[in-house]
Amino acid sequence: MKKILLVAFLTFAAAFTPIAAKYTVAQISPLSLAFLRFGMATVLLLLVCAHKKVNLRIEKEDFTKFLFTGFLVIPFNQIVFLVGIKLSAASHSGVLYSCTPMIVYVCSIFLKHEKFQLKKIFTISLTIIGIFLIFYENIVNVNKDGNEILIGDILLFFAVLSFGMYLAFSKNLIVKYGSLKAQTLSFSIGSIMYIPIFLYDIQNVNFSGVNFYGWLGYIHLTFIVAFASYFLYSYTTKFIHTSTLTTLTNMAPVFTLIFSWILLKESLSYFFIIGAVITFIGVFLTQLMSRARKNEPVEVTNL
Repeated sequence: MKKILLVAFLTFAAAFTPIAAKYTVAQISPLSLAFLRFGMATVLLLLVCAHKKVNLRIEKEDFTKFLFTGFLVIPFNQIVFLVGIKLSAASHSGVLYSCTPMIVYVCSIFLKHEKFQLKKIFTISLTIIGIFLIFYENIVNVNKDGNEILIGDILLFFAVLSFGMYLAFSKNLIVKYGSLKAQTLSFSIGSIMYIPIFLYDIQNVNFSGVNFYGWLGYIHLTFIVAFASYFLYSYTTKFIHTSTLTTLTNMAPVFTLIFSWILLKESLSYFFIIGAVITFIGVFLTQLMSRARKNEPVEVTNL
């Protein structure tokens, strides 16, 4: 039951992230929004660490690793994601982020976290094909804003790449230090790195034009995603393989499509039913494979 609830929450958070970001970046500068959301999330994580009396000291050999994960998750990922979502569309973000499982899996094989499995590549690919079919018409019909959307999509691809690498490279740090400590240190280092960019862009911050939906989007991006979702994602990887988890939560783009149609007035295509069926098949097969591997030892660390 705990696994189901965690996957459901993470799916909900991921599904509404592109929509919330689309609303918020239209009212708050993307470069400043990155620091405002992750800066707040970092403060909240530090408060939780203080409450739990978590010792944030690390071994010297791991400092470079935390520098790398901190850079990936905040300065690099947030700039390309928020600027990309402003130029592109929520649906495009969904389809590109569906590539996360493949990136995580390749990185995990390289880092020797997982073994190469042809069947797993097949199920992940099924999910990705399904999502691409769902958004097919939105991708090929770029119309007059094609160049801007293309640039946004390229940035979103790098956002997916950096996020997948962050998930894979933080695995050993989570195993060694626990989810809370590893997450807090990566966020703290990443936030510190981002300060010069925020100071450069702070002149573009003006909250007078932020409406209810803008604030609601900020709350979702900050408290639901940056604080709760990122931490729970790291925590969940302790008992669900990372590539399996990313595939299960890959149902999120389907919900993104539905609510993009309702809230952002994005049109639905007839490819939706076909793509949804293929996606469901991919997720179902992944779940079967996960059950088949239930006797594998699970990495457990202290939270």
